[in-house]
Amino acid sequence: MPQGGASVRYGDPWAEPPASRDPVRRLRARLVLPVTVWTAAAAAGPGSAGAGQAANGELAGLTVSSVLFAQGDPAMLAGVVSPASDLATLVRHQGARFAVHVLSAAHRRLAQHFAGELPASPEVLAVERSSHGPVLIAVKDRALCTTSAVRQFGWSLLVEAVVDQVQISASAKPLAWYRGEFRQLA
Repeated sequence: MPQGGASVRYGDPWAEPPASRDPVRRLRARLVLPVTVWTAAAAAGPGSAGAGQAANGELAGLTVSSVLFAQGDPAMLAGVVSPASDLATLVRHQGARFAVHVLSAAHRRLAQHFAGELPASPEVLAVERSSHGPVLIAVKDRALCTTSAVRQFGWSLLVEAVVDQVQISASAKPLAWYRGEFRQLA
Protein backbone atom coordinates (compact mmCIF):
# COMPACT_ATOMS: atom_id res chain seq x y z
CA MET A 1 0.00 0.00 0.00
CA PRO A 2 1.37 3.47 -0.85
CA GLN A 3 2.75 5.33 2.12
CA GLY A 4 2.45 9.07 2.76
CA GLY A 5 2.80 11.59 0.01
CA ALA A 6 5.31 14.31 -0.57
CA SER A 7 7.48 15.40 2.33
CA VAL A 8 6.93 18.84 3.79
CA ARG A 9 10.48 20.17 3.57
CA TYR A 10 10.09 23.66 4.97
CA GLY A 11 8.40 22.78 8.25
CA ASP A 12 4.93 23.79 9.43
CA PRO A 13 4.40 27.40 8.27
CA TRP A 14 1.42 27.80 10.63
CA ALA A 15 3.27 26.76 13.82
CA GLU A 16 4.62 30.26 14.45
CA PRO A 17 2.41 33.10 15.69
CA PRO A 18 1.12 35.23 12.78
CA ALA A 19 3.25 38.25 13.66
CA SER A 20 6.50 36.27 13.26
CA ARG A 21 5.59 34.53 9.98
CA ASP A 22 7.22 35.56 6.71
CA PRO A 23 5.20 38.55 5.40
CA VAL A 24 5.36 37.39 1.75
CA ARG A 25 4.01 33.99 2.76
CA ARG A 26 1.25 35.71 4.78
CA LEU A 27 0.30 37.86 1.77
CA ARG A 28 0.38 34.82 -0.55
CA ALA A 29 -2.00 33.04 1.87
CA ARG A 30 -4.59 35.71 1.11
CA LEU A 31 -4.71 34.63 -2.54
CA VAL A 32 -7.13 31.92 -3.60
CA LEU A 33 -4.99 29.37 -5.43
CA PRO A 34 -5.94 26.35 -7.53
CA VAL A 35 -5.01 22.90 -6.25
CA THR A 36 -3.26 20.59 -8.68
CA VAL A 37 -1.31 17.38 -8.36
CA TRP A 38 1.63 16.91 -10.70
CA THR A 39 2.70 13.33 -11.48
CA ALA A 40 5.64 11.83 -13.33
CA ALA A 41 7.09 8.37 -13.78
CA ALA A 42 9.50 7.47 -10.98
CA ALA A 43 12.36 5.04 -11.37
CA ALA A 44 11.52 1.58 -10.13
CA GLY A 45 14.03 -0.35 -8.11
CA PRO A 46 14.83 -1.63 -4.64
CA GLY A 47 14.27 1.02 -2.01
CA SER A 48 13.19 3.66 -4.53
CA ALA A 49 9.76 4.29 -3.00
CA GLY A 50 10.15 7.63 -1.27
CA ALA A 51 7.85 10.49 -0.41
CA GLY A 52 5.21 10.99 -3.08
CA GLN A 53 5.89 7.64 -4.76
CA ALA A 54 3.79 4.53 -4.91
CA ALA A 55 5.38 1.52 -3.25
CA ASN A 56 6.01 -0.06 -6.67
CA GLY A 57 8.01 3.00 -7.79
CA GLU A 58 5.76 3.92 -10.71
CA LEU A 59 4.55 7.32 -9.47
CA ALA A 60 6.09 10.48 -8.05
CA GLY A 61 3.74 13.35 -7.33
CA LEU A 62 3.38 16.68 -5.59
CA THR A 63 0.50 18.98 -4.69
CA VAL A 64 1.14 22.32 -6.41
CA SER A 65 -0.94 25.46 -5.89
CA SER A 66 1.33 28.02 -7.57
CA VAL A 67 0.36 27.25 -11.15
CA LEU A 68 -0.73 29.22 -14.20
CA PHE A 69 -1.94 28.18 -17.65
CA ALA A 70 -1.47 30.56 -20.59
CA GLN A 71 -3.25 30.26 -23.93
CA GLY A 72 -1.15 30.45 -27.07
CA ASP A 73 0.39 28.42 -29.80
CA PRO A 74 1.65 26.45 -28.02
CA ALA A 75 -0.28 26.77 -24.77
CA MET A 76 2.05 27.01 -21.76
CA LEU A 77 2.08 26.16 -18.08
CA ALA A 78 4.16 27.69 -15.30
CA GLY A 79 4.37 26.23 -11.82
CA VAL A 80 6.46 26.65 -8.70
CA VAL A 81 7.68 23.44 -7.05
CA SER A 82 9.97 22.54 -4.17
CA PRO A 83 13.49 21.84 -5.48
CA ALA A 84 13.87 19.14 -2.80
CA SER A 85 10.85 17.14 -3.99
CA ASP A 86 11.06 13.84 -5.87
CA LEU A 87 8.87 15.39 -8.54
CA ALA A 88 11.31 18.29 -9.15
CA THR A 89 14.06 15.77 -9.87
CA LEU A 90 11.89 14.22 -12.60
CA VAL A 91 10.58 17.40 -14.31
CA ARG A 92 13.62 19.69 -14.07
CA HIS A 93 15.14 18.73 -17.44
CA GLN A 94 14.02 20.11 -20.80
CA GLY A 95 11.86 17.52 -22.55
CA ALA A 96 10.67 15.83 -19.33
CA ARG A 97 7.02 14.76 -19.54
CA PHE A 98 4.48 14.92 -16.73
CA ALA A 99 0.77 15.31 -15.97
CA VAL A 100 -0.94 18.15 -14.12
CA HIS A 101 -4.25 17.14 -12.53
CA VAL A 102 -6.70 19.93 -11.64
CA LEU A 103 -8.49 18.84 -8.47
CA SER A 104 -12.13 19.30 -7.51
CA ALA A 105 -13.53 19.30 -3.98
CA ALA A 106 -14.00 15.51 -4.25
CA HIS A 107 -10.20 15.10 -4.50
CA ARG A 108 -9.20 16.63 -1.15
CA ARG A 109 -7.60 13.35 0.03
CA LEU A 110 -5.37 13.28 -3.06
CA ALA A 111 -4.25 16.84 -2.34
CA GLN A 112 -3.50 15.91 1.27
CA HIS A 113 -1.64 12.76 0.23
CA PHE A 114 0.67 14.49 -2.23
CA ALA A 115 1.18 17.39 0.21
CA GLY A 116 2.48 14.89 2.77
CA GLU A 117 -0.40 15.37 5.21
CA LEU A 118 -2.40 12.10 5.06
CA PRO A 119 -2.09 8.79 3.24
CA ALA A 120 -4.61 7.93 0.54
CA SER A 121 -6.08 4.53 -0.28
CA PRO A 122 -4.79 2.50 -3.22
CA GLU A 123 -8.12 3.05 -5.00
CA VAL A 124 -7.67 6.83 -4.90
CA LEU A 125 -4.05 6.48 -6.06
CA ALA A 126 -4.86 4.20 -9.01
CA VAL A 127 -3.09 5.28 -12.19
CA GLU A 128 -3.10 4.48 -15.86
CA ARG A 129 -0.17 4.92 -18.19
CA SER A 130 -0.03 7.75 -20.70
CA SER A 131 2.52 9.20 -23.09
CA HIS A 132 3.42 11.60 -20.26
CA GLY A 133 3.75 9.06 -17.46
CA PRO A 134 1.16 7.90 -14.94
CA VAL A 135 -2.14 9.76 -14.68
CA LEU A 136 -4.53 9.52 -11.74
CA ILE A 137 -7.69 7.72 -12.84
CA ALA A 138 -9.81 9.56 -10.26
CA VAL A 139 -9.02 12.99 -11.77
CA LYS A 140 -10.37 13.61 -15.26
CA ASP A 141 -9.31 17.27 -15.64
CA ARG A 142 -5.65 17.26 -16.59
CA ALA A 143 -2.96 18.64 -18.85
CA LEU A 144 -0.16 16.54 -20.28
CA CYS A 145 2.97 18.68 -20.39
CA THR A 146 6.60 18.74 -21.56
CA THR A 147 9.18 20.81 -19.67
CA SER A 148 10.64 23.67 -21.72
CA ALA A 149 12.64 25.53 -19.03
CA VAL A 150 13.39 25.42 -15.30
CA ARG A 151 15.01 28.12 -13.19
CA GLN A 152 15.47 29.11 -9.57
CA PHE A 153 12.53 31.21 -8.34
CA GLY A 154 13.01 32.37 -4.76
CA TRP A 155 13.46 29.22 -2.69
CA SER A 156 11.61 27.19 -5.31
CA LEU A 157 11.91 26.11 -8.95
CA LEU A 158 9.86 27.72 -11.68
CA VAL A 159 8.93 25.00 -14.16
CA GLU A 160 7.79 26.17 -17.58
CA ALA A 161 6.19 23.62 -19.88
CA VAL A 162 4.37 23.24 -23.16
CA VAL A 163 0.82 21.94 -22.77
CA ASP A 164 0.70 19.03 -25.21
CA GLN A 165 -2.84 17.86 -24.49
CA VAL A 166 -5.78 18.85 -22.27
CA GLN A 167 -8.45 16.48 -20.99
CA ILE A 168 -11.59 18.00 -19.46
CA SER A 169 -14.64 16.43 -17.78
CA ALA A 170 -17.96 17.81 -16.57
CA SER A 171 -17.55 20.83 -14.32
CA ALA A 172 -17.27 20.15 -10.57
CA LYS A 173 -16.84 22.31 -7.48
CA PRO A 174 -13.17 23.32 -7.42
CA LEU A 175 -10.72 22.73 -4.60
CA ALA A 176 -8.70 25.80 -3.59
CA TRP A 177 -5.79 26.56 -1.27
CA TYR A 178 -6.58 29.55 0.94
CA ARG A 179 -5.03 30.63 4.24
CA GLY A 180 -3.25 27.34 4.77
CA GLU A 181 -6.20 25.04 4.11
CA PHE A 182 -7.77 23.09 1.25
CA ARG A 183 -11.22 24.61 0.73
CA GLN A 184 -14.17 23.88 -1.53
CA LEU A 185 -15.35 26.81 -3.62
CA ALA A 186 -19.10 27.22 -4.00
